Amino acid sequence: MHEGPEISTTPSVPAQRVPESDESTGAEAVAGARGVAGRGGRSRILLAGGAALGVLLAGLVIFRPGVSPKAAPSNRPAASASATPYDKAVATLNAQTAAMVSGDEDGWLAAVDTGLKARHRSLYRNLRGLGVTSVHYGTSAGRPVKGDRSALSMRVGLFYCFGDDMCPKYTNYREPLPHISQVLTLKPVGGKYVITALGVEPQPGYDEPLPWESGDLTFAQGKRVVVAAGAGEQKYLETVLPVAERAASVADHYAALNGAPQKRYRIFLASEKQWKSWYGGTKDNWWIGLTVPLDKRGLDVMIRMAEMDDPLTLATTVQHELGHVVTLTGAFDGAAEEYRWVSEGVAEYIGWRPKSAAQSWRRDSVRRSLKGGAPKSMVPVEPGPDAPDRALDTFYGLSHLAVDCMAKKYGEAKMFTFVKLLLTQSDNDLDKAARAAYGLPFGTVDHACAAWIKTQV
Repeated sequence: MHEGPEISTTPSVPAQRVPESDESTGAEAVAGARGVAGRGGRSRILLAGGAALGVLLAGLVIFRPGVSPKAAPSNRPAASASATPYDKAVATLNAQTAAMVSGDEDGWLAAVDTGLKARHRSLYRNLRGLGVTSVHYGTSAGRPVKGDRSALSMRVGLFYCFGDDMCPKYTNYREPLPHISQVLTLKPVGGKYVITALGVEPQPGYDEPLPWESGDLTFAQGKRVVVAAGAGEQKYLETVLPVAERAASVADHYAALNGAPQKRYRIFLASEKQWKSWYGGTKDNWWIGLTVPLDKRGLDVMIRMAEMDDPLTLATTVQHELGHVVTLTGAFDGAAEEYRWVSEGVAEYIGWRPKSAAQSWRRDSVRRSLKGGAPKSMVPVEPGPDAPDRALDTFYGLSHLAVDCMAKKYGEAKMFTFVKLLLTQSDNDLDKAARAAYGLPFGTVDHACAAWIKTQV
């Protein structure tokens, strides 16, 4: 039986300076790698009264912010008496993040004034519940605060990691560590500098606010997955965790095949309001699941719970999104958009396992679009932003069939080589990837699979 999140601790990293002129959020490096699951073009089966979609796993532990695990207090030294106000402020931030990593909630809260303790307590317990392994501030130069000569304001990045594999030892401007942007005001209170105000960052990251900075979360912890629910969605934790654990066992197989093993998957359950605000907001009403890259090696999954109205929808959506996690790990800039039929097709391939593409709900939409004939190419035409649901459903279905064909004709391992070459190596195109993976020009593979798709629908 699990008694809480399995958290490893590492030494706190000293505060890093953020350039004053342009604190990059790293959106350029990862904005193109989002993965989504969409509605199926079918009559949806509604379960009355919110009936449970799964069964409760023995040993499930649900823990709320009030029961966060603690560890020994941090003994990080404070700034010397001769230090400048900026040095003292940075020392406060260093001590605070060291307390987060060591599990010292009181030490974390000691860095903030009374009015901010509730919010910072929520941040602490959310990050600990998600299994944070390192956290530190990147700071800009402190600026004086008008009307208060003892205070200083600084723009900061709060950098975080959920595992050593997610955050390499060496990074650069094009591949920054994941972080959120903040504007902090610090001033002496009781003889030491503390955070007295948390301002609005004028240029937040494309994926902000993140779920864990947006109020208290409640967690259900499994062997391979941590499921986090925002306000109002806690009732789904017992239902989703066993489904997610089963999906993780499938995703783990493909993670190994794709050379992208995952230490733990993170899944956030969102209400309609949260769906429209978390990760910068999702306005397209068609999507029901979303995978968001925090950096090239860390990806979060968000599930739109209002659309999870039957067991198969929940199971395939969660498995589809974990499919994105294991195939978009390491994806280069814009890969998931440039080769969307590949990224969505392989996520559908994983999401529907052990069923084939011909057994998915999307087969009817594909059949209608082809009208008994074979497609000219296995690469489907991507519908525009105003396309009807049926066109989007067809795109997903054809993408799934294309990936299914390559797996059946050339072997699953070679298909995943093809996918990885396209999504993680920027110097590849369809023909280069096909020749490297299959030993054939892409035109040959395309012709064979277009004919095969006709036989499936």
